[in-house]
Amino acid sequence: MILSQQGLYQGVIEAGLNLAETPESEGGFREYFEESDLADMRISDDYMRATTAILMENSKRWMAGIARARKDSNGNFVIDETTRAALVGGWSDYLFPIIRASFPSNPINELVSVQPTTRRTATVVYWDWIIGRGKGRYTKGSKLFDANVGKQDSGFNFSNEVVEKEPIAALGGAGATIAGTLEFTSGGGVRPGTVRLSLTSTADGVLLFSDDGNGGLIIPAGSTGTVSASSVNYVTGAFTITLAGDTFTTAATNYASYRWDSEGSADLPQVDVKITTSTVETERRALRVNYTLEASQDVFAEFGVSLEPQLVQGAAEQLNFEIARQIISEIWAVAPVASSFNITGPTEYSQQEHFRDFIYNLRQADNSIWKRTQKGYGNWIVCDEGAANLIESLPSGMFVPAPRPANVQGLHFIGTLMNRYRVYKDIHLDKEPGASANGNILMGFKGGNFWEAGFVWSPYQLLYTTDTTVLADMVAQKGMASRYATKMVNKDMYVRISLGA
Repeated sequence: MILSQQGLYQGVIEAGLNLAETPESEGGFREYFEESDLADMRISDDYMRATTAILMENSKRWMAGIARARKDSNGNFVIDETTRAALVGGWSDYLFPIIRASFPSNPINELVSVQPTTRRTATVVYWDWIIGRGKGRYTKGSKLFDANVGKQDSGFNFSNEVVEKEPIAALGGAGATIAGTLEFTSGGGVRPGTVRLSLTSTADGVLLFSDDGNGGLIIPAGSTGTVSASSVNYVTGAFTITLAGDTFTTAATNYASYRWDSEGSADLPQVDVKITTSTVETERRALRVNYTLEASQDVFAEFGVSLEPQLVQGAAEQLNFEIARQIISEIWAVAPVASSFNITGPTEYSQQEHFRDFIYNLRQADNSIWKRTQKGYGNWIVCDEGAANLIESLPSGMFVPAPRPANVQGLHFIGTLMNRYRVYKDIHLDKEPGASANGNILMGFKGGNFWEAGFVWSPYQLLYTTDTTVLADMVAQKGMASRYATKMVNKDMYVRISLGA
């Protein structure tokens, strides 16, 4: 989760939706999100629509700022004719369409949490569930849930009335008679017949005592050791035990397990939510594009279009390509290898029959994500050419290919595997450190909410540019850049599969 200007991220999303539903004449961008005779610009997902509008607003604020911004009577930033004149080349005329077209269709949105920021720094916020009051083996300060690594405890007796393995630190000395007090008694007291003690003696080692339900503690028949006297008070939790011919030790392994009547008790199990914040600084990617005035003239003469918008579109594609590659590379660097699958199978199997065995490796990988995080299973895959050859050759019905785009650069969606994994292709995945020459798969999880992902991409200025400068040698220069932040939150949401020969 990321907090922005308003302090609550939900407020930022609501502001984005408001921008997407307000016409340009009133300071919004509704015309870029509705159906018209020219195109259907609607975005059904509220979060994506709001995020796109926020990025467009960030760009408008920047443009208005470099051209001595002014606001209208309602406090909205205005890009008027004076502002447009300051932006050589009509940059504002095609900035918003480029953002509207490129951002929602960027496949990286499907892999990681996209949380826009409206300023230079964004604050990543996550929380841990910490035990605020100890109960039995659950010690104060330990974590029930860690935002970075997931569920921390497999037990199920924290929220109920069972007190499991409560340490008995002080036994009243190491003599034949010991005394102690069970901690949880407020409310209805200890439930009779539920007390179990494990205590260490000098001669007989570990002795197990059970509550007889009538205020006494006994050793099960057949066990060593003899109890000469004992008592347990179900109201106060106090107990005493006297051994015949033996003495107790104050070993750290002494503990008690019991149930208490929690009705009316003030000692209910307590969880403290610890909020952790991490400030993420935005970084910049920038390109300088050079072109001659003659090239611009020739393009217009031959095709009737301005060259500059095409150059900006190309630069935007290159920046998006590199950002996606950076994010995939950062995830790859921390993802462990879950398994390896050899492409060549036994000679008695056909290739497709052998490829079916690959499903076990996928199950192994997404189960490892669930085991480590207890948040979700792997639900997306990024593969290189070698792994794509395998996936696209699986028996009919296992892989459903998506329509192939006419023109694509970099990461793109290629289909759905087993109606469970969305599959993306990045042919450069095999260039990552430790990658197999035969094929590689990066698997990850992204949930239905924007915070349910292990990696955050926080775009600030998706695309911005300098004025066009024409030098004396008739060469025009234009700088283009993007600003954003990235943050790895939970590396255990990712895993790798390598392919062997």
